[in-house]
Amino acid sequence: MNTAITSELEKIEVMKVSFISEYEDLIRDINEDIAAGVITAEDCIKVVRKRKNQAKDYRPITDYYYANSQPTVKYEEMRVGEVLQELVLRNMMRE
Repeated sequence: MNTAITSELEKIEVMKVSFISEYEDLIRDINEDIAAGVITAEDCIKVVRKRKNQAKDYRPITDYYYANSQPTVKYEEMRVGEVLQELVLRNMMRE
């Protein structure tokens, strides 16, 4: 196989692993916050997404903030349960 193509495929695989790892970290962090009583599944949080689409019309979640925090970047408000659902679904699709 062409070395340039092999290199590009390796980059894509690294991005995929990084993306999955990021979502696993976010899922773990949100679940820990729920277990600690910091937030509930019904609470709203502020969700930050990547600027560029990762896939067709989808911008991955990169971080979240509690409702009383004010992120300095563009965000959207979502219920915690909806965020977890999206993260778990997208994480399963990537594996």
